[in-house]
Amino acid sequence: MLMLALSSLKAQQTAHVVLDSINSSYDEHSPMLSPDGQRLYFTRAGHPANIGGVLDQGDIWYAQKSGDGWSRPVHAGPELNHPGLNGIVGFSADGQRLYLLNFFDKTARAGSKLKNGIAVAKKSGNSWGEPELLPIKYFSNSSAHISATISRDESVLIMSIISYNTEGNEDLYYSLKGANGEWSQPKGLGENINTYAEEWTPYLGSDNKTLYFTSNGHEGFGSRDIFVTEKQGNSWESWSEPKNLGDAINTKGVEQGYAIPFSGTIAYFSSTQNSEGFGDLFGFPIDKEEPVIIDAPVVDEPEPQPQTDILIDTLEVPVPDVDMIFVIKDQRTLEDVDGEVTFEYNGITKKASPSDYETLVDNRMLQMSFAPGTELTVSIKAEGFLNFERKFTAKRGTSRLQELLLVAEEVGTKVEIENVLFRRASAEFSDVETAQKQIDELIGLMNANPGMAIRLEGHTDNRGDAKLLRDLSEARVKTVRDYMISKGISGSRIEFVGYGGEKPLNSGNSAAAREINRRVEFVIIK
Repeated sequence: MLMLALSSLKAQQTAHVVLDSINSSYDEHSPMLSPDGQRLYFTRAGHPANIGGVLDQGDIWYAQKSGDGWSRPVHAGPELNHPGLNGIVGFSADGQRLYLLNFFDKTARAGSKLKNGIAVAKKSGNSWGEPELLPIKYFSNSSAHISATISRDESVLIMSIISYNTEGNEDLYYSLKGANGEWSQPKGLGENINTYAEEWTPYLGSDNKTLYFTSNGHEGFGSRDIFVTEKQGNSWESWSEPKNLGDAINTKGVEQGYAIPFSGTIAYFSSTQNSEGFGDLFGFPIDKEEPVIIDAPVVDEPEPQPQTDILIDTLEVPVPDVDMIFVIKDQRTLEDVDGEVTFEYNGITKKASPSDYETLVDNRMLQMSFAPGTELTVSIKAEGFLNFERKFTAKRGTSRLQELLLVAEEVGTKVEIENVLFRRASAEFSDVETAQKQIDELIGLMNANPGMAIRLEGHTDNRGDAKLLRDLSEARVKTVRDYMISKGISGSRIEFVGYGGEKPLNSGNSAAAREINRRVEFVIIK
């Protein structure tokens, strides 16, 4: 005889205001109202009209205010959207500047044109100008997820990323804008907020001290709940114990992206509970900036039952697999590449040929399912390209889409090694773990192609004495070379040279231009 003892939460009296004209069977999340209250922006994933089609991680859409409701949403267009994850971070108070997730570098000569980070676009008439990447010192994010908020005075960024000293999964980090326009190195908000689990979608109130965020690492009602905390004193690393916003908002589903508008009586967020598809947008009525906080969650204790000799079986809930989608492209052109792909995991070797690819909208892909935590190695052989090999771990909470970029098997091919950053005026890595992780991918490429030889090229910006800059850039690429040699790559396969500021990618003198010019590249010489 099977008996299940269930503990249930008290019936939830949610105050969700449904936005019927906006929600769909696709995934809507991360709402943000424009300062004038007339346009509601949000991210929609999985829609065929997105820049990257149905495999796109999400594009920005918006709905226009119409009487007491909202118009049908429209795609925000290529001005604000690129093939990666798109979302609104926030606005300037006058509505003339718009902050965005990630940056698409159309001028990049090699490697992925999509840069992880925060960008800003300026209004030009009735449209938005070309976004520019914010120069955030030593910015690094090893997660497919990124979300962020910017203060009303545009001086503080709070971001959800995996970076320096991350406690587990995504943590919240802050960065402060300097007088020169550059942003400080991101630092964690502290252990009162950051947990071993995931902290997402921060929103900083107009008082610059009240912070809302979503987490599955604090006590809540379900999968992910929205919490509120308050900055203690002047430190951005000292916060009060987070409080759950209560069952008027939070459910057993996923609530995220809570945002309070510049004016008005409705806050906005997304929830997977009672939605049309994945996530839907909802409003929450407020009569002041801070909603009433409800202690979370109260559990009804089951009535005591007399003991019997009944055998109680354990019901094991199956854990669903993690779906992973692999898209294979030419690193130079981002066009699809046919190749033989080998998956190795748990002692199993599985090969996939071009006939196994699926075509969905304009994307050709391979889809595989793995148990959570599975470690796998993906190897690719394609005519005209270097052999490719990379390790993955099947995890929830990260992007299921993996874009694998193949390097052409041609002498002269040049590739930037991203996120290899150094301390100021030093040849020491600013973040050793992140830099080594990036260089390990190059080491894997050379191990998979034993006849390959490269030249490492170091570049700085052009501020300072030209000879000293050349010496510094050479010392930096030597640091990269020394690490590669320590991992078994023969020094005879690695030449190196430092150019200082002699070969800039961007001739501008802004902080963003200087950031683009500071880089380490490798060139295939054999």
